[in-house]
Amino acid sequence: MKNFRAIVFGFFFVFFASHLLGEEFEDKRVIESRVTFQKVSHQNPWLVGEPFSRKLNIIHLGRGVFFGVTLSKQNPVYAEFETFDYSVPKLSIKAYDGETGFLLLEATGMQKLPKPVGLDLKTIGKHCPTGKSRYVYLPFSKTPIKVFMLDQKKTEESDFFFKNQLLCGITISDFLIPTEYVELFYRSGGKSFPHPGFLFDVNLTPSEKEFYSKSFPNPLLVTEVIPGVGPAYNLFPGDLVTMINAFSLTKVDEWDRADKIFDLVLRKSDGRLRELGETVQLKLYRNYQNINLSYDLRAYDSNEFLIPEEAKNRKPLYLIVGGFFFTELSNAYLKEFGTEYRVKSEKKLVYLSDYYQKKVHPIREKIVILSRVFPLEGNLGYQDFQDLVLEKVNGTRISSLSQLKNLLQSDQASYYAFELSGGKIAFFTKKEILDLQQELQSTYKLGRSYNLED
Repeated sequence: MKNFRAIVFGFFFVFFASHLLGEEFEDKRVIESRVTFQKVSHQNPWLVGEPFSRKLNIIHLGRGVFFGVTLSKQNPVYAEFETFDYSVPKLSIKAYDGETGFLLLEATGMQKLPKPVGLDLKTIGKHCPTGKSRYVYLPFSKTPIKVFMLDQKKTEESDFFFKNQLLCGITISDFLIPTEYVELFYRSGGKSFPHPGFLFDVNLTPSEKEFYSKSFPNPLLVTEVIPGVGPAYNLFPGDLVTMINAFSLTKVDEWDRADKIFDLVLRKSDGRLRELGETVQLKLYRNYQNINLSYDLRAYDSNEFLIPEEAKNRKPLYLIVGGFFFTELSNAYLKEFGTEYRVKSEKKLVYLSDYYQKKVHPIREKIVILSRVFPLEGNLGYQDFQDLVLEKVNGTRISSLSQLKNLLQSDQASYYAFELSGGKIAFFTKKEILDLQQELQSTYKLGRSYNLED
């Protein structure tokens, strides 16, 4: 009987709590929640990192989908409403943009939901404030976003700005991200925003203007093309862009030249944002010749870099062979040495990161490094090998972890000679490698000795 009463009481408590929560939602536009992230280590990628959480204000966009702006370059796993009612279901991650921190959450199994926030851009454009605008980069982001500048600086945490029940945008620091970015992110199902694909210089010195403008007034000087994002091998530093999408750059004023260039690339003629995959057309002047070029807009992604910034949308790659922990060099790996990583980490790796990070190459090539050596009975004498570039194995130059794995699995070799930077060499027979793998698993109980791309 007591158990029956407890079950009935629990049922009514859950019903009342969820009903109360639903009633509270009815009058709320901004709802407090908490998002949980999973830490990922590039120097210990086989470990499951400790989760951490962060408060997050979200709004309901309709059909159980919520939107918020959280930390960028992280790995969110789930979210939940800020409440003591444990019967409230968790919010699943529907979409996450690591560049901007934009996040779509999805609630399932809830009887009542808050009123959705309207995203009608025409109505918002008539009533929401505008003003001076410019393109900025959000913290840790490489994607330019057009914002309105605020008269008074807000907090560094993102917040929502409403006027007459209309969502006018997101406030961060001293700028307002307009609602059009929220609307596009929601409408596209959480796709990232496009990057121009190249960088340019608008602050030319008088002598540079005289040199570059002999044939064309006011050309755009290309300074860098982003590998895997922009039209690499078709657009080069030093090219002069004279027209963008049939618009002549001679008509662009000097005082807002950079913002106008971003507009021409990232927006349509009616001012609407372009989406991923849309085509941009450029007219170039190179070596006394006019060249027409078109390419599709893509999101910023460092995966095509010789030295990527991070492991985007996946866990860091690694391969452990004979107790030797190999990984691919990335900026995220170096930064795990701390804020003084340039001093504390291996100088050669810092040099490579500085000078070859965005190197353009015809194949997808990476720098493989030996991070450190697990102490085992069979590899004594190699424990001081740390943060060395793996140059060759059996005379073959190494350009990726996958290539290294395939080479080690070859039946033709009976031994393996690892040539590392600094003239260091490690030598093992195939049997010694197999014995070391067994010793590694029995000693350190690793779940798996590698994580490689398919």
